[in-house]
Order: sequence, then structure tokens, then C-alpha cells
Amino acid sequence: MFDEILKSKPIFVEKVWGDFSLNKEFNIENMDKIGEVWLFSGFEGYETELYGMESNNFYGNPSEYIKDIFGMELPRIPLLLKLISTTQWLSIQVHPDDDIARNAENEPWGKTEAWYFLNEKNEIFISNDVEKNKNAIDSGDWDKVFKPTKLNKNDLLFIPAGVVHTLGPNSKLLEIQQTSNLTYRLYDWGRPREIHVEKGKNALKNCPFVIANLPKEFKTQYFTVLEKDNGEIIKGPGIFVEFETYETFIIPFNLEYTAKKKGLFFTL
Repeated sequence: MFDEILKSKPIFVEKVWGDFSLNKEFNIENMDKIGEVWLFSGFEGYETELYGMESNNFYGNPSEYIKDIFGMELPRIPLLLKLISTTQWLSIQVHPDDDIARNAENEPWGKTEAWYFLNEKNEIFISNDVEKNKNAIDSGDWDKVFKPTKLNKNDLLFIPAGVVHTLGPNSKLLEIQQTSNLTYRLYDWGRPREIHVEKGKNALKNCPFVIANLPKEFKTQYFTVLEKDNGEIIKGPGIFVEFETYETFIIPFNLEYTAKKKGLFFTL
């Protein structure tokens, strides 16, 4: 059991659609354009490192401390937090739900996620029309389905597994998701990457997605997102990220933290 709040050391991931502004923001000079900053992750091969906030002691990776952080036994760290910035459209994609992940991919969870936007005039596309999406996958013609929408700073988009979506250029956001890296690409703008036709069609679901200006608390069955102001007390377990610095603090289930700056708290 921890007796101090933890800090998470981020991991930087290059993407073809990435944004050199992230390289500049984090002073990363030896990489191509970064698309994703994994602020907190217990996913194998992409685990962030944990340090004591006060002691600066190195503790290791989150997967070593699942019960110490969340207070329960789980197959892996349940939440994954990323900072994302784009200069191109991502692939049109869909994520599998828990059942497909377990039965077809031997993974404990699928990938339901939420995006909290940090820029003005972000561009997204989202569709839960299963028949239209199937027709577009089969024909390769997305013109009848692809209708982008602009979202503003502080907007939140909740994307259940099974809903087709993508993110446009000049967008910046925090992404909270189930800890899974399962993405089925349906269309990729001519880039030479694998397209997952049959897996993608099998994953489609007509689930309700949500577009909303973030309330003080946004609760789903997979995670809860709470806005916290400077001076507010945050009770663990969960992940708190500051807006200005993107410093990410892990608050174990037995501890509480007083926010020093405004940010978002993610918990189960």
C-alpha cells in the first residue's frame, strides 16, 4: 500500500498524423512528429514509470501495483490516459467491445473511450449507423457517411466500443480509455496500413454516443471524468492531470490529493 501520491513519466509515440507541436511542448528533439503522449499506461510494452511525488523514489511500472492503486484485483491496470494532437485525419476506425476482445483477441477488455478537447474548432466524425457503415466498408466509399462535425474546447465526446469514428487535423485532446490497444481500421486515406474489413464489420454496434460540454462529473460504466479546481480535494483511486503542464498524478485508493492547478480526474 502506498503512503504517497505518485507521478507518471509519459511515453511519446510517433504517428503519421502526429504534430511537431507536441515535440516542442515536451522538448523532444530526437523523434519524428509525436501524435500520442501516453500520460499513464499499464499496457504491456507501453508502461509509464511511477515515481513518488514527494520522495521522487522510483517504484516501477503500474502493472506491478494494480491492487495498491485501485484497491482490487484486476487483470490489468484498467485505465489508460493519452494526450493526442493531430495534423491529419486519423483512420476511420472502430474498437471491439469486451465480448469480442475476450473471444476473438484473447484480451480482457475492448476499448470504450472518451475525448476531452483542449483546442477550439476540433474536427471529428462519428457514426453508429450499422448498415451505412457496413456498406461503406464493403464499397470503400465513405462519401455518403462521412459527415465531419466541429467540437470546441471543453467539449467531451463519449465513444462506446462498436461506434465508427475518427479525428481530424488541428485537434488536441485528452483521451481516457479502457486499457486496450485494439483498433480496427476501416479506411485510411490511401496510407499503406492494414485495413481490418471483417473484424471491423463484426465489431459494429448501434450504441448511443454522447457529445456534451463537460459537466462537473461525467459518469459511464467504464470510467468517470471529473473536473477539479485548484484547492479541491481528490480522493483516490484515479488519475489526475493538470491542464497547463499535463503533469499526471496517480492517487491510490487509500490516499487523497489537494489539486494545485485545475485539471481532470479519471476514476472507475
